[in-house]
Amino acid sequence: MIEKTNKNKILTILFLMFISFTILLNINITNNKQKDSTVILDRISKIKELATTKYYYSNIIAFKENKKIQDIKIPFTQKSFLIKYEGTIKAGVDIENIEILENKKEKIKIKLSKPKILNHNIDEKNIYIYDEKNSLFNKLSIKDVFNEISKEKENIEKKLIEDGFLEEASKNTKLLLENILRDLGYKNIEIVFE
Repeated sequence: MIEKTNKNKILTILFLMFISFTILLNINITNNKQKDSTVILDRISKIKELATTKYYYSNIIAFKENKKIQDIKIPFTQKSFLIKYEGTIKAGVDIENIEILENKKEKIKIKLSKPKILNHNIDEKNIYIYDEKNSLFNKLSIKDVFNEISKEKENIEKKLIEDGFLEEASKNTKLLLENILRDLGYKNIEIVFE
């Protein structure tokens, strides 16, 4: 009798272990997503840039494309998308090539390279695709989206430069460096951009 109850207990424990193992295995199998990501180059380097101006923007791209034969649109080949995204552009100077032309008791003259756009980033968390259409004979691809965003980035940079974005970066750089140099005791400060 005692032997039978021990046998039942062991069988019950084994059965519960089997059920638990099966449940855990099924949970792991259903949630098992495969993601391969490899770091190709891992390097830390010094930043020798001084960013003094930052521009935030939001943009919408409306893209439509048809296949054509000698400027005649082929029916059922239109693909399109409407995408909204946000980005930031930073401008400033490369301070690696800073040159002190004159350094006297209360006078200093510094030469810097002209301001440039240091980086232009798209916020991946704020990309929204509102309308996306494929056709049977002309599929929409991720490459289409990236190409259009890349073209728009160039257009935005050109427009900013035309509107005086780099001149604003020059003013901000000059102001920042003048304040730092005044705090160091210089009274006659000249900053030249070349």
